Amino acid sequence: MNFKVFAVVFALSGSDLVAQENTAVPLDQASSVAAQALIAGDPALALQIAEAVLAQRPDDRTALIVVAAAAPQLGDAARGRAAGARAFAVSQSDAQRYEAARLTALAAANDRRYTLATFWLRRALTVAPNEQERNRTLNDARGVSRLNPWSTGLSFSLAPSNNVNGGAEDEASTAPGNPTGTLSADAQAIAGWRGVLAFNTNYRLHQSRQSRTTVGAQYRGTRVRITDDIDIPDEAFTSDYSEVSLRHERALENGTISLRATRGLYEYRDLRGPSGAQVVDYEYYDIWRLGIDRQLPLNAQTVLSFSVGREWLEYQNAGIGEVNRVTVGTGLVRQLESRDRIGGNITLVDNKGDNVNYTSRDLTLSGNYRWAEPLGPITLGLGGGFRWSDYPDYNLLFAVTGGRQDRTVFANADIGFPGISYAGFTPGLRIDANRTDSNVSRFDRTTFSASLTISSQF
Repeated sequence: MNFKVFAVVFALSGSDLVAQENTAVPLDQASSVAAQALIAGDPALALQIAEAVLAQRPDDRTALIVVAAAAPQLGDAARGRAAGARAFAVSQSDAQRYEAARLTALAAANDRRYTLATFWLRRALTVAPNEQERNRTLNDARGVSRLNPWSTGLSFSLAPSNNVNGGAEDEASTAPGNPTGTLSADAQAIAGWRGVLAFNTNYRLHQSRQSRTTVGAQYRGTRVRITDDIDIPDEAFTSDYSEVSLRHERALENGTISLRATRGLYEYRDLRGPSGAQVVDYEYYDIWRLGIDRQLPLNAQTVLSFSVGREWLEYQNAGIGEVNRVTVGTGLVRQLESRDRIGGNITLVDNKGDNVNYTSRDLTLSGNYRWAEPLGPITLGLGGGFRWSDYPDYNLLFAVTGGRQDRTVFANADIGFPGISYAGFTPGLRIDANRTDSNVSRFDRTTFSASLTISSQF
């Protein structure tokens, strides 16, 4: 049956309008006429013809594409999104899906549905026809992310480790002023796998040229699978951390200043009872944090930063009680002519606890270097440093003579694989190694882990 669509169409000569008339158009040609009207700059006419086609052919892809492009221009972004999503579903090739996904994302962005726009741009990335279009879509996605008041991240890592519990290297327990003994099995290093799931979301409450205020939430869950032949349940090393935060940033004449407040809850497991009859108890502590951060550009390539923070930790365990913590830090970051970045940090932490074993002073010196350009198929960032910790009144069975002193050296590497990506997500590898020497043997440890990570490009 030869259906026809009756509509007002324009006879076109190049891009100039030369005549207007009422005519009958065969249905097989009507979608092309609608597309021509859209290209000529008449979205109203294009939409009218396309809707007439869809009334008889609901899955006509060309008509759906015209509606997806024309409807948002006429103030009906929802209709554009629906048509674009349907066009994506009926597309027969990656090139067609790419076109439909981008139009759907554009309709969502025009309606300020930025999270939905990001979703469709991710779908477009999975079917981008070439590297030029992929980069174009990546840039669009980054622009949408800047406009979006919501910012959400999800990450997962799975890592083998020779020390999933932070245990000691040797079974002997030695400390100045204490008798020599044997550490329990859970206090010694245990090999296994550590999985970490992290989620965070932030919402921009206010933004102007001078300031920005955001509220956020974060969750981090850690699960362990023990591979050593040892009679300790995996859940003994489970932990969960959640927090809500408020942050205000303000631009100054020279640099920025930000204020932050955080309320967190850390839940962990603790083994109780004699060996062979141990049970896992749930423990937790509340965390309250306040902090100030200041960034001060010294020149176009160098930024100096300062931070001061105050924390209050309230442990459920009455034997620990409260811990008050003050943190002071400074850092320097410089961008080199190659656009590589080099930086260094100094951090001082002072802890005062109701329990003497939670009273300490820490000094950490660290540095890092990140290459701007890929090194062959990878991106690379390296870091490392030293930490000195002093517990002046540490106590085991007896007071430790002279207190406890730990010396830690650590190093890390972040390796990215930019050539491997899907929907804007790229895999990476995080390698961490540290060595701690202590006058209390329980804290002599060497830890090495390699984590597979997934990160977003926008």
